[in-house]
Amino acid sequence: MRRLAGLLLVAAAVAAVLASSAGAALFFLFQPTAATPGDRVTVRTGGTPAGFTLRQRKRPLQKPIRVYLVPNRLAGEVRGRFDPRLHFVGVLVPDRDARGVLTFTVPPLDSDTYVAAAWCPGCARYSRGRSFFVFAQPAVSRDRKQMALRVQLPDPTAECPVTLPTSRSSQGFTHGNGLLSSTVPLDGVVTGAHYEPDGSVSWKPGWRPANGFRFAGPLTVKGERLDAPSPPMRVLAVRWGTGNSWRTASTFPSEGCWRITGRVDDIALSYVVKVVAG
Repeated sequence: MRRLAGLLLVAAAVAAVLASSAGAALFFLFQPTAATPGDRVTVRTGGTPAGFTLRQRKRPLQKPIRVYLVPNRLAGEVRGRFDPRLHFVGVLVPDRDARGVLTFTVPPLDSDTYVAAAWCPGCARYSRGRSFFVFAQPAVSRDRKQMALRVQLPDPTAECPVTLPTSRSSQGFTHGNGLLSSTVPLDGVVTGAHYEPDGSVSWKPGWRPANGFRFAGPLTVKGERLDAPSPPMRVLAVRWGTGNSWRTASTFPSEGCWRITGRVDDIALSYVVKVVAG
C-alpha cells in the first residue's frame, strides 16, 4: 500500500511538471484572425485569456519579446530575426505567469496568411540557448485558426490604400511601430514632391527610432509601386541627423501608389503613399 501511495505521488508530481511545461510553451493567438492594412489586431501568448489587459499583468514582468509577422508558407525557411522576410509589429512584455498582449496596426503587407515569429531573449535558458522562434500554423490544433492572421491588401489599382499617421512629433506627422517611425503626409498623399529633370519625382522622408532606443546597423530603404509596373524607387542618400535619426533623399520614377519599407537591424517599417507631383 505504501509503495502504491508513493507511485501515485510521483505520478502526480510528474503530471504537474508536464502541465506546467505545457502551459509555459510559447505560442501566439490573433484576434481577429482576418484584417486589412491599418486595422488594429491583438496578439496574445497562448496562456493568456481573451480580453486580458495590460493592467491585469502580475509583477515581476519578464523580458520583452519582439513579435514579427511572416507568411506561413515561408515559416519553415526563416532561421533568424534578421531575415528580411520578417516584418516587426511590436514588443510584448509577459508577466510572471507568461501572460501578455500586444495590439498593433497591421502593416501594408501583400495578401497572404501570416503567422507570428518572436525573439525571446528570456527563453534561452529554457530552450538550450535558442531565443528566436517561428510559429507555423499547425495542421491539427484546437487553436489552429487563431494562430494565423489573414491579411488582405486592397486592390491598389482601384484606390491607393494609403497609410495614415499614428502620431505627431517635432518632425511632423509620423507612422511607427513602437521602435521605428517615419514622416508621412497627413492624408497619405505626397504633394510636396516635384519633378526632376529626368521626369522622376523626389521626396525626403525622415526616420527616427523610439526615444532612448539606438540601432546598431545602418538604415536601408526601398520603394515599390503597387498599382502598375515600374522600376523601384531610387534612394540617392541616407543622411544622419540628430538623435540617431535619418533623412532619405529619394526619387520615384513615376507618380502612383508606392509602398515604402525601411529596415534597420531586425526592425522593418512599411507604409503606403500616393505620389503626385506638385
